[in-house]
Amino acid sequence: MRSQSISKPTTRLIEATALTMIGVIAILGFLSVAAATQVRQGQDPLPALPGALVPAGLIAGLLAGFHLFLRVRGMRSEQIIWPAVSLLSVVGAVMLWRLGGSDSVFQQLGRGLFPGVVVAGLLVAKPQRIEAVRRWAPIIGLVGLMLPVVTALFGVGDETGARLALKLGPLPAIQTSEPIKLAMIIFLAWYVAEQGRAAEGRAWPVLGWMRIPALRYFVPGVLFVAVATLALVSMSDYGAVLILGAIFVAMLYAGFDTRVFVTIAAIGLGLAVITGLILSLTWEVPVVIRYRFLAFLNPWSTAMIAPNGQPTGITIAEGPGYQIQQAIYAVIAGGVIGRGLGFGSPDYVPLAHSDFILAAILEEFGAIIGVAILFLFAVLLLRIFRLVALLPAGQIFERLLLVGIGAHLFTQVFVMAGGTLNLLPVTGVTIPFLSQGGVALLINLAEVGIVLALTRRREGLRQ
Repeated sequence: MRSQSISKPTTRLIEATALTMIGVIAILGFLSVAAATQVRQGQDPLPALPGALVPAGLIAGLLAGFHLFLRVRGMRSEQIIWPAVSLLSVVGAVMLWRLGGSDSVFQQLGRGLFPGVVVAGLLVAKPQRIEAVRRWAPIIGLVGLMLPVVTALFGVGDETGARLALKLGPLPAIQTSEPIKLAMIIFLAWYVAEQGRAAEGRAWPVLGWMRIPALRYFVPGVLFVAVATLALVSMSDYGAVLILGAIFVAMLYAGFDTRVFVTIAAIGLGLAVITGLILSLTWEVPVVIRYRFLAFLNPWSTAMIAPNGQPTGITIAEGPGYQIQQAIYAVIAGGVIGRGLGFGSPDYVPLAHSDFILAAILEEFGAIIGVAILFLFAVLLLRIFRLVALLPAGQIFERLLLVGIGAHLFTQVFVMAGGTLNLLPVTGVTIPFLSQGGVALLINLAEVGIVLALTRRREGLRQ
């Protein structure tokens, strides 16, 4: 029987100290951007400073408010995750203020940060809601699966022809590729927790050491991923396809015995090779993907873009290669210590507020801060996987949920950092907590809420 205890307010001194410093960083960051903007225009910076305090105060107050909420709810452990998320969010907000002014910052607040903190708070307030998530996992998975399918059929197209968003009436367009990632994590965690032991117990031996589960055990999970992948391919959202694949592999690895995982991975690799061969003969790669890959190979290429054999008069260097060029120039210009907040030229980088915000950060803050940001993400991932190790072995659903969340965050950062430095093709994936995004930021904060809710529930189970 689970023992319950009355929550008593706690101090959370480490978290409070870190958030105090982060609040100061937020205020100084917004003031620096406002002052630098005025100085570059040859104007007096003082009149612009009061206006910069408003978004800084709102963001710092929201982050501190969640800290106070954790204290009131009596949460004692895990005082690192929220400061790490807060610092990343503040750096992102300061850069959005630098790139897009108040409109960008208030959009980040209204569509992502504030609702995300509310969702995280609802999860932490009653950790038993995780049990409800488990009970409703099949429905959550089905709804999450239907969103990209509907978007692929009726979504709003962008200038490249990709359908990435679903628009309902006067409401803002929603990128449905974001909810499907969390929906798949929840569904796979539930399915492996429910059927994993049966699948391993009834696995057939293959080649002596390997084991293959009966077909009925892994078809539902594979079918879920396959339908989601087809929908995302129809939407031309190949970054989301890559992330789904990484989450799927990570959760299979964590959820099954090594012998079963290796067998499934070998089968999956074989099917992928066969599918690739068939597609290479029957499927024409979409124009946007083909030229993104060519731009990755040589961003300065003078080859003409000619979709369907019709020359456009635009070269790869002038089209998809341009944003890669500018990102590389920005990184080089930033050097080790950066050009100074407000004194770089990140406006030259297309989509600097979302896909290429890391390039803007590297130009103005330098490689030192860039490495520090990657270190913050590493700390965040280590804290999540630490909780995986601390949870009882019997809590398979919860542990797999955390593995999926960690894999999601890691893949986002890895893919986008690689795209910014032209180590990987550009996929349009945003960086958690830094890039401008409504639904994406909401989903990432909901994942943080799940982690903190499981941490709080673990405290209650130990008493």
